Amino acid sequence: MTNQELTLLKNFEQDSEWFHNNNKEIIKRGFVNKFVAVKDKKIISSGKNLDELIKILEEKGENPSYIFIEFVYPEGFTLIL
Repeated sequence: MTNQELTLLKNFEQDSEWFHNNNKEIIKRGFVNKFVAVKDKKIISSGKNLDELIKILEEKGENPSYIFIEFVYPEGFTLIL
């Protein structure tokens, strides 16, 4: 793995951790039932569906492949896989 790939992976992991640690605050901020894009431990965009969010990111010049994207479920929601 190259240094660039390791950096991307590390950033993705940090953004994922930030999202999960701040989920209640994200819910309070009104992102329930939306997809959010997180970069550098900040929500940079959101959309009601994944296609909409990807389009917004691309319009901002971001590559969605390198951005942590997650759906914000309502508080108390349990996802069983």
